[in-house]
Amino acid sequence: MKKWLWLALILLGLIVVSVGGWYYYPQFKIDRLKAQNAALQDSADKPESHKVSYIGHLRNLPGKTIHHLALGDSVIQGRGSTEGGFIKIANDEISSLTGKKAILDNQGISGATSGDLLRFLSNPEMKERIHSADLITINIGGNDLVKLALKEGPVKALQDYANVKSSYQYNLVEIFSIIRKENPDAILVYNELYNAVDSEETFFPATKKLLNDWNLIAYETTANNKPSLVIPSSEVLKPENRKEWIFDAIHPNDKGHEMIAKQMIKTLEAPYQQK
Repeated sequence: MKKWLWLALILLGLIVVSVGGWYYYPQFKIDRLKAQNAALQDSADKPESHKVSYIGHLRNLPGKTIHHLALGDSVIQGRGSTEGGFIKIANDEISSLTGKKAILDNQGISGATSGDLLRFLSNPEMKERIHSADLITINIGGNDLVKLALKEGPVKALQDYANVKSSYQYNLVEIFSIIRKENPDAILVYNELYNAVDSEETFFPATKKLLNDWNLIAYETTANNKPSLVIPSSEVLKPENRKEWIFDAIHPNDKGHEMIAKQMIKTLEAPYQQK
C-alpha cells in the first residue's frame, strides 16, 4: 500500500477520534473477550483437564484429511511471504499436529473488501467449498478502511464513517451466516486486523482507534458463530517492532507471516467449544 493511502487513513482516524469520548471502549471490550479466552486456555493446560482442543477436535474427525478453506484479501493470499503466507505455514503445522493431510484451498483475493467477499460467497461453487470444509480461516476488513480513507475530503469521510462501519458489520454478519448455513460444524478462524503504523508516529492512536472498532465487530461476530476463534495477531505484530515484520506499508514479511501462523496454532490449542 502506498504511503499516501496510509496518510488518508490517518486523516480519517484523527477526525473520528476527535468527535467523541469513546476512544478506549472498543479496546476494553476486546481485552475482556481475550481475557475470557485466556482463562479457557489456562484451564485446559491444567493436568486434571480433559478438555479437547480445537487441534484435538480436528485430529478426532473421521477420515485421513482436513479440508482447510481460506477466505479474504491479500494477507490470506500471502502477500509479502515467500513461503505461501501464514495460512500455508499454519496449514502445514496442522497436518503435523493432527497426523492428517490438511488440504489448503486458498481463495484469497488481493484488494477484496467485506462486500466483495460477501458477493463471492454467493457463488454456488463457493458454497460447495464451504460445505466441504473442516476449517475456514478469514482475513477481511482492512480494505474497507482503506477505501473509506480515500473518500474526497475530511468532511465527506467523517459523514461516511458510520455508514461504512455499519456496512462492514452487516457484511461480516452475513458472511458468517452464509458459512453457518452451509456448514454448521466447521471451525471458523478470523485473523484480527493489526496496526502497521509505527508506534512513535503522532497519528498512531488514531489508527489504533479505527482498527479497534473493526476488530470489536469481528470478535463479537465470531463469538456468535461457534465453533470459532480469533487469532490475536496484534499481540505479536507490534507497531514498536514493525521494522522486523513489515514487508511494505501494510503486509507482513516472511517473519511476520510466521508470527501470525504461530499465533494461529496457539489459538487452536484452546479448548474446543461447539456452542
